[in-house]
Amino acid sequence: MLIRATIAAARNAQGLLYDAQVLAEAGCAARAYSLASLAVEESGKAASLVLLTVMPEAVRAPAPVGRLLEWHQLKQAEGLLIARMPYRFRQVGSWLGAMPAGELEQFMTALDAPTDEADRLKRRGLYTDVGRGGRIWEPSEITETEVFSQLARAEQATSAAGQLLEPETPDWLADPATELVELARAAVSALTEARCAARAPQAATNIMLIGVSKLQDHMAAKDATGTPVPCELRTRSTSHAPPVHHREGLTPATEVWAAGQTVPSEHR
Repeated sequence: MLIRATIAAARNAQGLLYDAQVLAEAGCAARAYSLASLAVEESGKAASLVLLTVMPEAVRAPAPVGRLLEWHQLKQAEGLLIARMPYRFRQVGSWLGAMPAGELEQFMTALDAPTDEADRLKRRGLYTDVGRGGRIWEPSEITETEVFSQLARAEQATSAAGQLLEPETPDWLADPATELVELARAAVSALTEARCAARAPQAATNIMLIGVSKLQDHMAAKDATGTPVPCELRTRSTSHAPPVHHREGLTPATEVWAAGQTVPSEHR
């Protein structure tokens, strides 16, 4: 069932992107932005369903599935993450596990602004809002530049999620790489520990950072001892996590994001 749901989410993400492109071409910029944002979210949901699929049943049963699949900012951030994934989907655990700590923090921080923008403008593309001081925000205020930028992110995210539509997907989901399984464990651990966290964009990227840090701790422990560590990842308190914000400078990974470049197709 989870494999079918994963594939369905990836297919729906592509449908949302198509509808967004049709609306953009018809001059319906605000609605196009909203659907493009939803396409990124649905790609992120597909990524979450991958993690749910590959994790052991003992981990999945108590997992906060609702937060994993219903937290909009978290799905948006996950969609943006896979949009910048330079490897095949099945290798995401190995890629994140090997990323240097400083580069990882900067990479996650680079997701904050586009996640926040998409979360705000997605709603603004559909509704009229009244802000502080009586400021009225209307969908028509979304700019062409904002629409094109979000469409580009959606194209990258749905392209990555589109790998899940390939015929071999059920096979590797049924027999996943060890690093992908451990990433799933780490994600559940981080999300469970942050059960009371506010559902905000920066909170979402912070949880993702903590989860990958847990994965790296786990892999380092295995490398150091040469034997598997206990099945549950050791607790890594959010209070001890490296800061997610207030960092300067970009490493090669975040330079790609900032420049808005598409990952070469040969690396997909």
